[in-house]
Amino acid sequence: MRQLLDRFLTGFAWLALRGFYRALEVSGRSHVPRDRPLLIVANHFNALLDAVLVMYALGRLPRFVAKATLWRPVWARPFLRIAGMVPIHRPDDDVAATDRNRATFASCYAQLVRGNAIALFPEGRLSPVPRPQPVRTGAARIALGAREAGASGLMILPVGLVYEDKVALRSRALVRIGDPIDLDVEVEGSGAVDATAEDVVTVRRLTGEIEERLRDLAPAYRDELEGAVLGLAAELALRDTDRLPPRPVPLAEREELARQLAEAPDPEREAVVDAIGRYQLGLSLLGLSDAYLVADYRLRRLAWLLVSASLRLALLAPVAAVGAVVNALPYWAVHWTGRFVRNPATRASARLLAGVALFPATWLLVAWLAPWEAWWVTLAILVAAPATGLVAVRALEQTVAVHRTWRGWIRLMERRGELERLRAGRAKVVALVESVATPQG
Repeated sequence: MRQLLDRFLTGFAWLALRGFYRALEVSGRSHVPRDRPLLIVANHFNALLDAVLVMYALGRLPRFVAKATLWRPVWARPFLRIAGMVPIHRPDDDVAATDRNRATFASCYAQLVRGNAIALFPEGRLSPVPRPQPVRTGAARIALGAREAGASGLMILPVGLVYEDKVALRSRALVRIGDPIDLDVEVEGSGAVDATAEDVVTVRRLTGEIEERLRDLAPAYRDELEGAVLGLAAELALRDTDRLPPRPVPLAEREELARQLAEAPDPEREAVVDAIGRYQLGLSLLGLSDAYLVADYRLRRLAWLLVSASLRLALLAPVAAVGAVVNALPYWAVHWTGRFVRNPATRASARLLAGVALFPATWLLVAWLAPWEAWWVTLAILVAAPATGLVAVRALEQTVAVHRTWRGWIRLMERRGELERLRAGRAKVVALVESVATPQG
């Protein structure tokens, strides 16, 4: 029963994320060990979304270790139990935290001995900025305790989570899976073959290794603004300049280059920030965007784009219209849910939870109100409702892309005499990014 429930939750998470995000990227999936006990450690920027993304990337539901305070609201407890989450008590939660954690650790050991997967966020709390915080010792203690309990071949898998925009609907997300730490090799290499969870030196050494692996995978910016600006500069430097419509730069490539810019000396990094700011201001004053400034607007290509997109949209229109009618109310409810949550770190999670509750409820209501009582009609409606909703969203996004392409061409025609200055500013940004990201010497 637990396995069936886990598979259902994994599939439901896949569907929810496909609706929530425009694109999801996973790099390093080949690093995930098979048929080995697995302890997953990830950075923690975006509350519930972090756990759902880890589940999506792995294709299965690990047992998440989460702070015990999540269990305080009575209404949340059934959902946490269904998800198979395990509470961990922080020392400042109450005086009995240590005693309670013994049972939690024993449960984790048992799962790992059986060859299952445990996941946790070793920073212990949400990070207020897009950079890893100091890692606590809990992950190392669980790993060493499980090894002592008989979890042979235990691997520690570091996972970095990157968000293009933590809050916005239909943005993008990236999961970066790093090389796993073979616990047996790590312990034997340090000379502490019989190390346990109480071995302070080994725990600290292993915690340091986990922290270093996470820092290599997670974003490392001073604040959200720096991450957005450097990401924009990286995207500009990586963008193809001969496509129509413009193709988004893969988030993995953008993040890799943006991290290099973030690690540059202050004067060089500030020069990039200043150049991209001036360039973006120039674009805004002319009502342009970089993607369309450099797009290949040959007349034949533009005509083919408009004709082919119109045909596709005409074919999809009936299905998209049904999906829009069925899913419009829950979509706008999810959109507005985020506006009532003040904490940016939990806003996206509130929207996801609202979607998980409201969309299925709407589909069930539509199936119940249908004038046909045959079971296969009800099943068809429950399958078609989410499918047509995704078609509606994709059709809307394609319509917006075609509109922006046409508007970009009109703007370029109207502002033709002012484009050289913009292109010179763009060339300066690209040259700065390339010089800062290229090691000297």
